[in-house]
Amino acid sequence: MKIANATRLSLNIPFYCKRVERAMHRAQTHDERVYLYRIETDEGIVGYGDSLAISDVHTLVGQNPFQIMHNDAIGFGPQLAVLDAVGKAADVPVHALLGTKLRDRCPISWWDIDMSPADWVAEARESLKRGYTSFKMKARPWRDILYQVEAVGKVVPADYKFDIDFNGFLLNQAKAEIILQQLDNHPNVGIYESPFYLYGDLIGARILRERVCKPVVEHFREEYLPAHACDGFVIGGGVTEVRRQAALAAAFNKPFWLQMVGTGITTAFAVHLGSVLSHAQLPYITCHELWKHDLLKKRLDVIDGHIQVSDAPGLGIEVDEKAVEKYTVDPDTPTPKRLYRRKKRILRISWPGVAKQKRIWEFTDEAIYQKTFYAGSIPVFERGVTLEVIEDDDSATFKKAHATLAKREAAIPALM
Repeated sequence: MKIANATRLSLNIPFYCKRVERAMHRAQTHDERVYLYRIETDEGIVGYGDSLAISDVHTLVGQNPFQIMHNDAIGFGPQLAVLDAVGKAADVPVHALLGTKLRDRCPISWWDIDMSPADWVAEARESLKRGYTSFKMKARPWRDILYQVEAVGKVVPADYKFDIDFNGFLLNQAKAEIILQQLDNHPNVGIYESPFYLYGDLIGARILRERVCKPVVEHFREEYLPAHACDGFVIGGGVTEVRRQAALAAAFNKPFWLQMVGTGITTAFAVHLGSVLSHAQLPYITCHELWKHDLLKKRLDVIDGHIQVSDAPGLGIEVDEKAVEKYTVDPDTPTPKRLYRRKKRILRISWPGVAKQKRIWEFTDEAIYQKTFYAGSIPVFERGVTLEVIEDDDSATFKKAHATLAKREAAIPALM
């Protein structure tokens, strides 16, 4: 059997609601663009994959899919499509190509970028409607994470867990200890991810583990294992590398979650892969609920925070070709987020100061204040801190304020 045809389509899939669109457009994170990969064999078997990354598909034509299905170098999206086709050709589910099924349901988590407390509350309520029991939250130093957690905790049940991802913004062990020990007291808090980037201070990472109650996880690095720097891992990537990292994590009895961002296609694959990995025990992250459509004819049902592992051939899904056609765009078509980011705005970060006055910091783009926080140039995670987005109203006042900020930022090369 050979691959006779391989294509890559560019899709712009809108975010599912305005609050998500508003937050995702402002943030330094992914956008509406998804790439759909489709291969067809000389026997007429079709396989699908998706990814947020561009991979070359022309090199796949003429190859035997059985020989390349474990080759991570072909790219994540194409690899999913190849596995889907091979499973269909062999009349076996993808999990049978990857190992022995150890569980018939896999955990899955809701995901959101940083938002106002009210928006996170709305997202938590939506997650409950869709069957979720955990929520991965992006903690940012321009938000009051203690207040956010308190607000969301009021609308979720006792067994609902928050996985709080700091992306290193706590900067060091000492600051992390102060914030995490306060969060430890909240019953819904389940896991801390990347409080600071642990590879920079393995001793500090171990000290932090000893001084907080909830587990600390980090993106997989081998040096964390002998250092006992964390309690678990985030693992993602191609099949072969994921299985290698998973085996090492299992050898040290470290649970992990799979993190593979994409539509319902990627989510179906994550469930197949997680079902054969002994320590893929923590709720997986695919972010597929962000988009208005998951590209599937039938939604992957989430029941009590888990998705059933399919035993149907291939990925066990049916791609909605009408949805694919609807959202397909020319590769050069900008996403709505890209168009939004071209416009000018002022982003104001503030927190209570003396009397009724506020400490105020203003910037022209999130990328710049991210660098400023990472550099330690602004205090992180102050109580009462908020973010305000001021859009260009075409007034002279706005133009002058924006120009002043842009000039100040340009004078600091490290920020640009």
